[in-house]
Amino acid sequence: MNRETWLNEMAARMAPRFAELGHPLPPFRVSVGFTSGGMGSNRVGECWDKSASGDARFEIFISPDVATSIDAGYILAHELTHAAVGIDQGHKGAFAKVALAIGFTRPLTHKAAVSELLLSMLQPVIDELGDIPHAPINWRAIHDGARKPKPNVDKGAGGVTPRGTESAPSSSRPPKQTTRMHKAVCETCGYTVRVATSWLALGAPHCPTHGAMIAESKGPDNE
Repeated sequence: MNRETWLNEMAARMAPRFAELGHPLPPFRVSVGFTSGGMGSNRVGECWDKSASGDARFEIFISPDVATSIDAGYILAHELTHAAVGIDQGHKGAFAKVALAIGFTRPLTHKAAVSELLLSMLQPVIDELGDIPHAPINWRAIHDGARKPKPNVDKGAGGVTPRGTESAPSSSRPPKQTTRMHKAVCETCGYTVRVATSWLALGAPHCPTHGAMIAESKGPDNE
């Protein structure tokens, strides 16, 4: 059994509870993958409406850095609730009614402690299936800007590596663009170009009509 099979099996075992609450689950599939915000997002799960799917199924994604079976089940139950009641409900209306009935606690938009009621739905399924065959991916270190392994350092108190000194994991994703472009503007007509620092050091670019331009020292391209 792989992790997607585990997630779909868990979802199938949750399905009767949604039917009891008057919101049977529509056709869906569950995968481990980045949410629409990509590596910069803190979202741990996401549900896409059937209208976005080529075969009219709700598509649920669980973030690859989810670590435990309980967390995976918690996120899955949340996203299944979206599928059951419809994305248009947001976290209110029918969503809130069903979520509270299966054991979620407010605020419904954020992960809270797993209640005894919700645990009573999740734990028996985990006991039956075993733990999810998955290990979390440490991808946030890459997103935070570390592109090369950092030098070895002594661990801090308690044997914990100081924050910010971990080596970044490798991947085949394209390297992050590190060149900072400076915006240069013609003060007369507003003609605008962007130029790398190395070229700017040789001289300011020129407007085709009015000559030398002024390079700005601040702005979204120069921060």
